[in-house]
Amino acid sequence: MSRNRFSLKMLMGSILAGMVYGFAGEFLYQQMQRRVSNAAVTMVYFTGMYLFLGLAVYLIGRMGRYQAYGRVNRKQWTAAFALMALFSALFAFLYSRIGTGAERQEFSSYLFVIDHSGSMNQTDPHGMRYEAMEKLLEHKKASFCYGIYYFADTVEMARNMAPVGEKSSVRQVENGGGTAVNKALETILQDLKDGRLVLTDRCRMILLSDGYATDVDEVSRYDCIRRLEQFADRGISISTVGMTGDVDKELLMLVADKTGGTYVSVQEVEQLEAGMRQAAQADVINRDLLGYRSESDAGLLPAVLRVVFIICLGVLVAVEKTVLCERFLNTNSVLASSVAGSALGGICLEAGMNTFGLHPSLMRVALCVLIGFTLLREDLVIDRTGM
Repeated sequence: MSRNRFSLKMLMGSILAGMVYGFAGEFLYQQMQRRVSNAAVTMVYFTGMYLFLGLAVYLIGRMGRYQAYGRVNRKQWTAAFALMALFSALFAFLYSRIGTGAERQEFSSYLFVIDHSGSMNQTDPHGMRYEAMEKLLEHKKASFCYGIYYFADTVEMARNMAPVGEKSSVRQVENGGGTAVNKALETILQDLKDGRLVLTDRCRMILLSDGYATDVDEVSRYDCIRRLEQFADRGISISTVGMTGDVDKELLMLVADKTGGTYVSVQEVEQLEAGMRQAAQADVINRDLLGYRSESDAGLLPAVLRVVFIICLGVLVAVEKTVLCERFLNTNSVLASSVAGSALGGICLEAGMNTFGLHPSLMRVALCVLIGFTLLREDLVIDRTGM
């Protein structure tokens, strides 16, 4: 007896498995990002996906009512796993290097954007962030320019752009209110358009905050991204310094990644000077296969590379699922659906994050769901009992 239909269990189970790994993989990604190299993060992420989705397909297959014959080809499975580990690390390395160019030139000016919300009374009660700014500027030439903005619920220009040698009194404002990061970006852009603020070429903005933005939610996030693109179009990179473990790390990383800056985490206020110095350094473009690219790195080549690399890694998962589903016969539908899902996943990841500005966590979960998507056709399953 034969049947000619797709396995609903395999379809729903593989989608659910992709979603579960999407959330688990996101937790893993967040824990490892910025702590180890992109190549290591990508390798762990995709080998974890390989193992989890493979186990899910195997278990769903065993729970199916169709029969299985023979054993899993362990040599093929192991070879595909080894290739996944190798290629995921290699692709991440190549993606971070191809077309990024040489190290950037030193910056000609700094614009400090400093949080003075109410939580700073606990995070930095002695105003060490102001001392860190002074330390950062003390060895600069007298002609080196800098400016300062303070932000909480409102935004204030504390010092317009002027040379270090031009002394000016910068008062320490009283802490209080929320953390209006989006409003700070909007105000600076408006001052640039109105001519109230004039920045030199190769200006590095340094944004320091210790808490979650009180004016950025899922609705206003898109507006925030559009503002970051305007900074990048003007050649202004923004480095961000997050103080304490309660900071809006994901937002500060977004600000840095979209403008070509650097995110620096400072756990103790005593580390602030070193953190500010790191944020002010010239850096190189270092792309993340699973993350945002800066607007200055928005060419066609990195977009195509990301999609091609994701498809290749997805094909290895497709090969694994095919090896496992050989026990349930007809694997053409498994391979075709898995490859198609991988292609859609790569396009979704690239376009979602860098064209439509969607949340990167959501796009990575969608990638896992699409790679996990599996169609198993039950059309050559023969009843060999003779009944």
